[in-house]
Amino acid sequence: MNSEQVTLVGQVFESYVSEYHKNDILLILKESDEDAHYPVVVNAMTLFETNMEIGEYFNAFPNEVLTVFDSALRRSALTILQSLSQPEGASMKQNLHARISGLPVCPELVREHIPKTKDVGHFLSVTGTVIRTSLVKILEFERDYMCNKCKHVFVVKADFEQYYTFCRPSSCPSLESCDSSKFTCLSGLSSSPTRCRDYQEIKIQEQVQRLSVGSIPRSMKVILEDDLVDSCKSGDDLTVYGVVMQRWKPFQQGVRCEVEIVLKANYVQVNNEQSAGMTMDEEIQKEFEDFWESYKSDPFAGRNEILASLCPQVFGMYLVKLAVAMVLAGGIQRTDATGTRVRGESHLLLVGDPGTGKSQFLKYAAKITPRSVLTTGIGSTSAASRWSIQAWHLFERFLCSFSMTQLKLF
Repeated sequence: MNSEQVTLVGQVFESYVSEYHKNDILLILKESDEDAHYPVVVNAMTLFETNMEIGEYFNAFPNEVLTVFDSALRRSALTILQSLSQPEGASMKQNLHARISGLPVCPELVREHIPKTKDVGHFLSVTGTVIRTSLVKILEFERDYMCNKCKHVFVVKADFEQYYTFCRPSSCPSLESCDSSKFTCLSGLSSSPTRCRDYQEIKIQEQVQRLSVGSIPRSMKVILEDDLVDSCKSGDDLTVYGVVMQRWKPFQQGVRCEVEIVLKANYVQVNNEQSAGMTMDEEIQKEFEDFWESYKSDPFAGRNEILASLCPQVFGMYLVKLAVAMVLAGGIQRTDATGTRVRGESHLLLVGDPGTGKSQFLKYAAKITPRSVLTTGIGSTSAASRWSIQAWHLFERFLCSFSMTQLKLF
């Protein structure tokens, strides 16, 4: 982007947030913590309708445009602060971030599957399920260097494509052109907090219900920074808005370079966000009570009707459906006499020949459970495999202890 395009994008976005997000900025200015990071969520559809050229620039240069958005947001906040007649309790916040959401639903911007190499450099909306979250780390993203010859001090930023490593400058960038190659790093182990940010990596997987039959879900890493850290947890179904980028470890002689595709998140939207307690309205509660009232004389008939509706694509197999229903319902945690807490949820070992519907039960259970992750045997460890074999042998001994008459009662 040239200087004219940068100026145009900054002016349009500054006027947009001043008009549509003035109240959000006022609430941020009244916050007490000046070092915290504050997001302003902007709807892309409304923004692009204001000026179509911004949409074109945003699609072509997403990283540069996002940086211009943050700068314009800070200028807009400063203008609003100066316009206040009584600015008591309001102060300028430097860590403001424009979070883009609500992209137009089109194949060029929205993905239900993991992006590929052709998507590198594009701002996309990717939907998936969180299968892994890393610990939150403190990341140093820039350092100060001083030229030993002309004493010029300049800033070097960490390279995202090389896992945020610092590349030592090759020449002095001063206007005097001293061409020195010797520098002193002024930022050591005691880096300023303003030069560091929160950093977290999560791993998302394609949603199983959106895949075709026989497809194995793919996964990719998502980079979260600043206020996006700890915005989701494992099992959450979310939509990530961000830029698809490549990264690789620093080059080493004799070591093969492996390039990894990651998604640098700009905004995270959790789709299955629910309250801690289960909420039931009066209509659902009355329907529940009427159902069991009709089967008051024969509660097992009511249970069988519920089992018949569980995984309806598989005919029969009521014993398996009963076991799956009990696992999904869970139990009540209790404390024994020694004070040890005993979990109420039970495990289920489902063993059978290929084609008997085991995967159908697993997919149905993952579909109706709000926070679930469906995995395959490819990712299981050897310890888990040994445990499965031992459990199967114990189950065989358990069946052998019954007579044929007792087995028919099942």
